[in-house]
Amino acid sequence: MKLFDITRTLQDAPLYPGSAPAILRRLSDAAKGESCTVTLITADSHLGTHADAPCHFLPGGLSIDRMPVECYCGPCRVVSVPDRELLSVEDLKQLGLDGAERLLLHTGGCVFLCEDAAAYLAALPGLRLVGTDALSVGPADDEAPIHKALLGAGIAIVENLILDGVPDGDYILFAPPAKYGGCDGAPVRAILLHE
Repeated sequence: MKLFDITRTLQDAPLYPGSAPAILRRLSDAAKGESCTVTLITADSHLGTHADAPCHFLPGGLSIDRMPVECYCGPCRVVSVPDRELLSVEDLKQLGLDGAERLLLHTGGCVFLCEDAAAYLAALPGLRLVGTDALSVGPADDEAPIHKALLGAGIAIVENLILDGVPDGDYILFAPPAKYGGCDGAPVRAILLHE
């Protein structure tokens, strides 16, 4: 069995425009003779590899702690997408998505869904999660409709993955988000397993 860690290190992850980098501050340090090392971490809920909760874009939507953990764990398909700014429905139809329960889009970090493509994915039977190696599933100037289409259909979103070096194909995904009560998103440690 082969494992792929597809999670970005929090401090090295690309930043979404307007986000601040993570700050790690030692509260105590065993290397300095204190009894243990404890670190205070300050970061927004969408920094690094993370999951978006429905309440991120949908008033009254589920918070991250209420999302079914099984959305983030199970059979998954990784697909490389055409090199363009926006993916169309026609692009998605060429990728062989039938039967995919969880879908990870290998975009090179700069390809996003258009609104029609998000609606197409939202209507795919059995799809539970869409992930991307881009900062977001939607372009910065038009994110809301893409997120609303997916999250409104009960499809989980994971963003800012590392998919370089991961061949296209079928895997098992384990990427449960941290259980932050009432929060709009949370970091994940995303792992792909391939037999």
